[in-house]
Amino acid sequence: MKTYCVGLALLTMCFNLSFGKIKNGYALYVDDARESLKALQALLYETAEVSNAQRKLAEARIKTLVNYISYFELTEDLLIQFRLVAPDLYNEIDSIKDHQGRSTDVFVKFIAPEQAKVQAWGITNISFVPEDPDMYKSEYGNGTVSVKIWIVSRALLVLAHEFGHIKYQVPNLVSYKEYYENTYRPGVVEPNWIGHDYEDLSGRSADVYAKRFIKEYSYCLKNGSVRPQSPVALREVIRKRIYELLVKNRVLATSQLQEVHVPSDRI
Repeated sequence: MKTYCVGLALLTMCFNLSFGKIKNGYALYVDDARESLKALQALLYETAEVSNAQRKLAEARIKTLVNYISYFELTEDLLIQFRLVAPDLYNEIDSIKDHQGRSTDVFVKFIAPEQAKVQAWGITNISFVPEDPDMYKSEYGNGTVSVKIWIVSRALLVLAHEFGHIKYQVPNLVSYKEYYENTYRPGVVEPNWIGHDYEDLSGRSADVYAKRFIKEYSYCLKNGSVRPQSPVALREVIRKRIYELLVKNRVLATSQLQEVHVPSDRI
């Protein structure tokens, strides 16, 4: 399924066991999701009597869990792809520190467009700990940044762009937060323009990172070292694989597998 590198399994092992600061935003609950699937399997096939209502509820829950696990695996794969294409960019954010020299974790989620609260392909939160303005804060806790990227064909380029914002914002949080609040008034500025005023140093950093990524990506395509898959196609491949496993383990009927469509488009 994965065509982007020889020796990917070894890199995946190193990636997962490392103490890197770029993290999968779905990792916190993925083990719970997998355990829930096991419990539903027991309910559907190891319980003597299951009503139609219980079965429908269980199957609806299974679809939700499959989606969550699919997004977790997709995010894992795309982070690995990014690291393969642009290791320097990846490592700069993986080791990023705030103004006081403290490590900052960057949590990434690739999401479906319909899940987005802001109509922008990529968004990075901007917030700080009240008693410590130099420390970034997100829904993942103190000392963390939250990044959400739409699952679109150019998702890796969008991620590079957001990493550029992070590269500037994390070590310059206090001054940038003041600039941000004075420049981008709520309800006045169009969402896609936020962070991109001509004087915005975070926006300039984002543009630099995007250009660097395009250069690295083009080089990889020319020499054939990396062949990334389209995030949209990869998501469906992952979902299909999970559903096939569930059918094999008798969690779902074969008829439900036929509902999964796998597009063939690539970057």
